[in-house]
Amino acid sequence: MAVGNINIDISLRVPRIPGPDENVRADDYWVGLGGAASNYSIAVARLGQRAVLVARAGREAVALGLLDRLASEGVDTGNVEVVDEPSGVVVVLLVADEGYRSMVTVRGANEGLSASMLPPGGDVVHLASVRPGLVREACRARRLCTYDPGGEAFRDPEGVAGAARSVDYLFLNSRELEALTGESRAEAATSLTGGRLRAVIVKCGGGGAVIVDSSGVVASARPPRVPVVDVTGAGDAFNAAFNMWMLWKADQLEALRAAVAAGAAKTARRGSSNMPQPSEVEALIPRVEVARRR
Repeated sequence: MAVGNINIDISLRVPRIPGPDENVRADDYWVGLGGAASNYSIAVARLGQRAVLVARAGREAVALGLLDRLASEGVDTGNVEVVDEPSGVVVVLLVADEGYRSMVTVRGANEGLSASMLPPGGDVVHLASVRPGLVREACRARRLCTYDPGGEAFRDPEGVAGAARSVDYLFLNSRELEALTGESRAEAATSLTGGRLRAVIVKCGGGGAVIVDSSGVVASARPPRVPVVDVTGAGDAFNAAFNMWMLWKADQLEALRAAVAAGAAKTARRGSSNMPQPSEVEALIPRVEVARRR
């Protein structure tokens, strides 16, 4: 089960981020379904697992058929609340040649997501870009609970750090880690561990990812080289693969390897929710370099 956002994503590929009063021409654009929980749900469904999405869909998302798109991917949308409110929108400025992007977000209908919408049951729950207050309630009686706070790490770092102790794994990138701890070094994540939290997974983009627990860095993984088309959604593919391999294998290193492969496979696809197929992930897994640190 994924808890989070349904967005309309407008992605523009630009040579650089424009400055004040500057007009930069985009090379191309992509408009479609986005939202970290939506992307995650599609990735899980493509990996052959049942995917349930808990979210709120606004007027434009319904009119554009985003719920139909989710259903066509095999995502259960029975717990999506359709509301007569503006939809969530994200504008992505993708600097493809340098492998990064900047985003501007309108929360819209996503703002009304609440714990009362959570259905009972479910072995695995993943919370994506949701307020920390939702996390503790969502993780009760779940076999595996994970949290990727996204922008919440910047808006409410103390709340995210507290909520992390209610989950099994916390997913962060280096900028989010710095927002929570004051440092971007992966080792800084040790200060976040405690409570239920087994480990922090720090995603380092083209540098791969590391697992950090209370004693330091446990393992690292480096991705294979692939043609990078669009990095948007790569973290969601990573999260989905990590959780599915943990469910299937119960092995952190195996899960890390699969997650890095899935993230790399996603970067070769244009569009936020254009998740990789299992065959693409499996083809890259043997090419991921994993090193145990202790």
